[in-house]
Amino acid sequence: MSFLSRLMGGSSNAMSPSDYVADHDADAPLLDVRTPGEYAGGHLKGSVNVDVMAPDFQQKIEAMNLPASGPVYLYCRSGNRSGQAAKALQQMGHEGATNIGGFEPLAKAGAEVA
Repeated sequence: MSFLSRLMGGSSNAMSPSDYVADHDADAPLLDVRTPGEYAGGHLKGSVNVDVMAPDFQQKIEAMNLPASGPVYLYCRSGNRSGQAAKALQQMGHEGATNIGGFEPLAKAGAEVA
């Protein structure tokens, strides 16, 4: 992360849906940070639902024992909540937290849906 992006509070860890589909680490954690209802309506295969707006979000993340340096992919409906979640994970020490955007664009780019 560059000095300027740290200064501005921005995150440099973002990946387009098409880049994710073409070049992601298949062994890395994939988190759907939408609500359980949204998740039940369709989600990416292999994803785990952890609602970023839930009051126990941080506790659930801590209990998952996610890698500190490797990638952790996050998505939501539009990319906004996953961007917030990526910043939260980075603040918790997960440097590889990466916002991969919204569910529909990911599905359209060819990500496997369950």
